[in-house]
Amino acid sequence: MSDDLSALALLQASSLYGVLEAPLLERLARDSSVLRLRSGELVWRAGERATHFVSVEAGLVAIRQISPEGEITLVNLFGPGENLCITPALQGMRFPGDAVAITDQVTLLNVLAAPVVALMEEHQELSRTIGRTLVEHTQILRRKIDIVSAGSVPRRLATLMLDLIERFGVAGDDTAHIPLTLTREHLGQLVNARTETVIRILSKWQKAGWFVSSPEGFRIERLELLRRIVQGRPPRPSP
Repeated sequence: MSDDLSALALLQASSLYGVLEAPLLERLARDSSVLRLRSGELVWRAGERATHFVSVEAGLVAIRQISPEGEITLVNLFGPGENLCITPALQGMRFPGDAVAITDQVTLLNVLAAPVVALMEEHQELSRTIGRTLVEHTQILRRKIDIVSAGSVPRRLATLMLDLIERFGVAGDDTAHIPLTLTREHLGQLVNARTETVIRILSKWQKAGWFVSSPEGFRIERLELLRRIVQGRPPRPSP
């Protein structure tokens, strides 16, 4: 993404803020900024108070929680076009987990929450748009529950892949491409599994010839096989 891309340009293109008239967008832009992060850098820490709405423009951000024993769980994943933790910003709450960049280049739009909340009282379309975003967050949380409760690790991984395809992928008749570069460690943290187990399962899928992992992301040559794994049915042998 170009370094000269302004907060105003991102606000104008946003599905969340684009419903506002030009003078209102210009006013919001004065309290907004574009943030660029590298993998591993924090957007915020758990316990900090939410003061801004944060939208992902490029890359991936994960919400993570760290146990007292140091074990990391990625609670959820957000990518381009999605908004992070709307509810804490609306209510001025403290964040329940860290937000961390997990791809090499992450671009975020930070918008001060107070002016947006004030505008919601007089701008019905903005209120409706934020309401729809809250519903989307509920759906994302429900999908996360579906992933971690899917059963065996292969079923959890297959459920995760189908979720990533629906949210970020490009699907054909029985193929799909997920243009995301997620490490095996991140995949394990998303499905609550050991990295070694994830490596073993994905290697098996790759050897079978229907799953490809590359620097450009993941490619699935037979979506039917992912669905069969989710359903607990053994994959059919290739013709």
